This record gives sequence, structure tokens and C-alpha cells, in this order.
Amino acid sequence: MPFFIYTYTNIWLNWHRVDIEIDANKALPWIEIIWLPDATIKESKERIRATFRNTWIKIPPRKIIINLAPSHIKKIWTRFDVPIWVALLSLLFDPSWDLKELLENSLFFGELWLDGSIKNVNGILPSVVSAYKKWRKKFFVPRKNIHEVSCIPGIEIYWLDHFKNIIDFFEHIENVSKYKVQFKGIPKKSTHSNTLNNIKWHLHAKRWLTIAAAWMHNVLMVWPPWSWKTMLAKSLQSLLPPLNFDQVLEVSQIYSVMWQLRQKSSLILERPFRNVHHTASKISIVWWWQYLIPWEVSLAHHWILFFDELPEFPREVLEVLRQPLEDKKVHISRATWSVSYPADFMFVASMNPCKCWFFKDPQKDCICSLHDVKKYQSKISWPLFDRFDLMLEIPRENIDVILSKNNLETDSKHQELVISAREIQNNRYKETNFFTNSQIAPHLLKKYISLTSDAETFLKKVVKQLHLSPRVAHRIIKIWRTIADLKHKKTVEKSHIAEALQFRQKHMFVS
Repeated sequence: MPFFIYTYTNIWLNWHRVDIEIDANKALPWIEIIWLPDATIKESKERIRATFRNTWIKIPPRKIIINLAPSHIKKIWTRFDVPIWVALLSLLFDPSWDLKELLENSLFFGELWLDGSIKNVNGILPSVVSAYKKWRKKFFVPRKNIHEVSCIPGIEIYWLDHFKNIIDFFEHIENVSKYKVQFKGIPKKSTHSNTLNNIKWHLHAKRWLTIAAAWMHNVLMVWPPWSWKTMLAKSLQSLLPPLNFDQVLEVSQIYSVMWQLRQKSSLILERPFRNVHHTASKISIVWWWQYLIPWEVSLAHHWILFFDELPEFPREVLEVLRQPLEDKKVHISRATWSVSYPADFMFVASMNPCKCWFFKDPQKDCICSLHDVKKYQSKISWPLFDRFDLMLEIPRENIDVILSKNNLETDSKHQELVISAREIQNNRYKETNFFTNSQIAPHLLKKYISLTSDAETFLKKVVKQLHLSPRVAHRIIKIWRTIADLKHKKTVEKSHIAEALQFRQKHMFVS
């Protein structure tokens, strides 16, 4: 009679339950694994044989068929070693073990070594989260994977060093260590060293970045060198409020698949800064080579993706960003399967206006012709320009101001404004599936953003005179709403519009 055990697998970020069905009959001794296993899973039968042999456990001379259902899901990696071994052990050995209730509520993860020790596997966090939502309560995981799942409340975690731990547990011998879930919480204060406190100048730029951080608006900063564009971009980390637990869990699952969860930290608790070099390829931005592994746009989920020297990136690299910036996710289709990755990131970029760097600089003459300037700037398509909410021209500051010991504004002041604006918007969007002004769909603008009659008239005039596209007009309206939130205003007024128009500066661009 067949025996069943359950486990979870992932096709990168898509999680699926897999039923392991095992049967044995009197025929030539053989182990066969069927229904779309990859080469590593097919090789697991040899690892299982070696494990039994090297630990002096004899497999009965029978033909063993292991079926991995459902058939349409490709099974990959070595994480099936331990579940298959548990199913085989339960079917062929001691009938006194009453394992039905235990196995229905338990999941096993791990890769077998030939001596019976159990090695850690990747992507275990999203599998445990998915299984927990399906009412699985007990999880047997390799010791080195404990740090990934130690943050999830309401589950029982047992860590494994050797397959003998599982046998002892089946025989009711308390030789399997139960791990006590300990989560210290999310730090409320940022530990980033780059803060606005380090910048004693650019007061207007600080205001612009506060508006951008208030709801994840995309930012492009333009000016010749030495205007501290990169330092301003990095200081955004200190302005963004802490991630909530759901966001932490969502982001950490991506990093779990990428083997990037550190041993010392069970979760990604702070917003890092994904700084991409201009030699990056489009493959490294969206997905990794022939394996559909999420890369930079997904690793920056809920965080900041920074491109320094934007025109130095290949045109094809910049164009692949257009769809993720619009849809907040990226869809990849290949012959074997299709996947979707979350990519809700804040895109921050900086650039010089020309190749010699000094176009329209008041202190140094530009040596480029207008044709050269236009050619350099045309590396960035206008559809990509339209996806920037704020386009800021950051001038160089006087050396006396830079060396001044007076600190006019503190970082905490700007972060308090950001947090208060986010609280307002959390209440506004609590019944929706989005959280920020920048995420409002065009058809919902009238519902959530109310304009005064003067503001609406002024908007129509601005769109006609500046020849703005509908996408740009929608983005400007969202910025108006953010400015109004920072001032605790329920409706968007004409003064908010006037300030928002300053964030679409294009004086440094040749049309």
C-alpha cells in the first residue's frame, strides 16, 4: 500500500506543495523516482543507498517507486533528500511507529550526505512560511537553517544534524533538539552612517528628498560633478521608516532563495542600498542567466535601487527597467516555465549633463557641442524619463558653507516628517492592497486625491503649456498629494502644485 508524505518546493518565488508517494513491491531491487525530478533529485537515490549502507541499515530487497506529485511542477535541488528518506523509512521499517498524525503536521527539509549527516538547503524560509499558512506546525530543518526560520511565531522547530535524530524522534527518544523561537523585533532607529546630518548644505535638496522618501517617489539628480549627488542619494536610507514585519518577511524570502541571509541575522531588518555599477548587464538587473533567479530589481524590493552615472549604462539595461517601474513586479517567461518577482523599489539615479560634465556649469566652461550633449543625454529614453517623479538639479555649494560647523537641520526632523506622512497614508489606504501615493493606479486618482477648483484649473493649464504626457501628469498629481500629506492637508491646493512643478526641472537637458 502506498505511503504519503508532504513537503514544499519552490520555482524560485512561487511555492508549491509536493506530495511524495512511495510504494514497494517484490521485484528486482531498484529505486525509481518519477514525475519531473531534475538530475540532482534523481541522484538522491544513490545518496539514500549510501546513507543506509554507511549507517548499517539494510534496505529490503524490493522495487521502490517514488512519485513526486503534481506532475506539472518541475522539482529541483537536493531539498527532497530528507523527505524521501523519511517516507522510505516509514514505509519499510518498524510498523509499531504510529506516524500518520505526526507526518500530516510536519515537514522535513535537508540534503543528505553519504555518512548520514544533514546539510542545509536554500529557500527554506518561504517554504516554511507557505506551509505555516496551510496549518503545518512542526518543521524539521538542518541546524544551519535555524537562523532563517527562528523569527516565525507559532511553529515548532526541530534542528537536525544526522538522520539518526529522526529515527530517535520516531521511537519517542528525546534526542531531537527543539528550538525556541526568539525574535527581538525590528530596530526602530536606522544604523546607516550616511545621513542628512553629514550634509550641512543643499537645504532645497533635503526638502526634495524628504518628499521622495515620504512615499517612494523615483528621483533623478542632475548637475556637474562635486555637487554631492551620490551622498544625497545614500542619505535616503536614513529617511525611510523601518519596514513592518510583513515587509521584512517578504524581503527576507527573496534573500533566502538567493543564499544571502546571514548566519547572524535571521531576517533582513533594515533597508540596504543596492548600488549598481554601470557595467552591469540587463540579465544581472532582472534575472540571473539561465536560472530564473531574482536579481537586482527584486533584491531592491521595498528598498532603494541606485544607478550612478545613468547615461553610462547601456541603453538596453535602462529599457528593461521600464516595466518593473510601472508594474512593481517583473515577469519572466522561458520555454520551461514563467515566473513573477516582486520589484516595488524606489529608483534613484544621478547623472552629469554631458560627457565633459560641465554643461551649463556657472564655474567652468563646457567643451561639448550641442550635438554631443544631445547625443549623450539621448542614451536615456523619454519613456524612462517619464517614470521619474522628481527630476532635481543639484548645484554645487560654496566651500565656506561646506566647511561651516553649523548644522542647520537634523536628520531626525526630516524622518519625523516622513513618518507622519506615512501614517496619514496608511490610514487612507488601509482598505486597499497598496500603501504609497506612488502606487495609486490612474483610475483611483480621483477617489483618493481631491483637488480644489483652483488647483484643477491650474493643472489643466500646466499640462497644456508644458506638453506633459498623461503619465507625467499622473505622477505630478501624486507628488502634490505627498506634499499635502507632509503639511497635513486633506485637499491639494495651488501652492502644493507650484512646489511640485519645481521637481520637473529640465533646464540641463537639450530638447
